[in-house]
Amino acid sequence: MASLKYPVADFDDTLYDPARQIDTHTVELLADCTWINDGRNLIITGSTGTGKSWLSNALCVSARRQFKTVRYIRANILMNELEQANITDRYLEYINQMSRYDLLVIDDFGLMQLDLDKCRNLFEVIDCRDCRKSTMIVSQFPVTAWYDLFADNTYADARLNRMIYKAYRLQMDGKNMRNPSN
Repeated sequence: MASLKYPVADFDDTLYDPARQIDTHTVELLADCTWINDGRNLIITGSTGTGKSWLSNALCVSARRQFKTVRYIRANILMNELEQANITDRYLEYINQMSRYDLLVIDDFGLMQLDLDKCRNLFEVIDCRDCRKSTMIVSQFPVTAWYDLFADNTYADARLNRMIYKAYRLQMDGKNMRNPSN
């Protein structure tokens, strides 16, 4: 589990702290990983420090316990890997590799602008997984702000439509878990 940011992430009692403002019913449903079997997506958004990455990693740990293949990657690393794959003439190989994971988690989405090449690359990754494999996007930006991240409106429409359609959504705007005085 070395690829996870928090390889020991799990669902603990802090999940039920009312100050966290988490839809615990949905989290409990997601923890059984049926949504991954169904090829559905998950979008986790919310404020910095609310535990989005921890929760995403806990879901990854649950998936791995059920012998699902999982790839966790930060969005900027994904963009760099796609660019390198293109430069080294391994682009199709890389896209095919990304299409095989049962769950692909893209964390910190929205912290970079998506020029035309990045739009196309991200579209290809999402499209190769569409309706067959699950993708989780973790972002501190609300979905309504994602459209403005794309340099090309056509890619924005196509990518967002594929991601959001039939996706579970979790909004996390509770207390900052990094601040011990909360």
